[in-house]
Amino acid sequence: MTIQPIKTTDIVFLGDSLTESFDLVKHFGRNDLRNRGMSGNLTDHVLYRMEEITNAKPKKVFLMIGINDLYQGHQPDHVFNNIITILDRLYNDSSDTWRYLQSILPVNEERLLSGEQINVNIYQMNNWLEEYCMDEPMITFIDMHSDFLEMGGQMDSRYTYDGVHLTSEGYVLWASLIGKYLED
Repeated sequence: MTIQPIKTTDIVFLGDSLTESFDLVKHFGRNDLRNRGMSGNLTDHVLYRMEEITNAKPKKVFLMIGINDLYQGHQPDHVFNNIITILDRLYNDSSDTWRYLQSILPVNEERLLSGEQINVNIYQMNNWLEEYCMDEPMITFIDMHSDFLEMGGQMDSRYTYDGVHLTSEGYVLWASLIGKYLED
């Protein structure tokens, strides 16, 4: 698959494997969407590769990042600070780019075979991020977390095949939750 360069009229999706596997053309049928998700990325990795995006100065950036950091044991305050740094760099280096911060999705700890209570950290992070975004210019927080939950507080098993990564039904839900934000 050829990676298309980013233009000022484009919308960029930035994140980890969840974003990388999001078939934007299939779900939205648009040719102005650029996927810059990379499997295994941490917030530090996204910070490292931001120059391509800020130099291009796209119309919008949709960011979802942080689950890999939390899963690898990074403290929520470290992850929060990195996400804020990403958002600030976008604003400082590409001031006309509207920023959309998508909440970190829950995980299904039973499928992950993880007793780490990672969902508690995800919930805390999303609260901090939503609060931060309330007073920031040119940024919209999109809470998708609650739409992916089941009654027990984990990701609904319909939306994940391994506890983290999404099924096709999960991507349909994601697309339905953000579609309105793609419009001008």
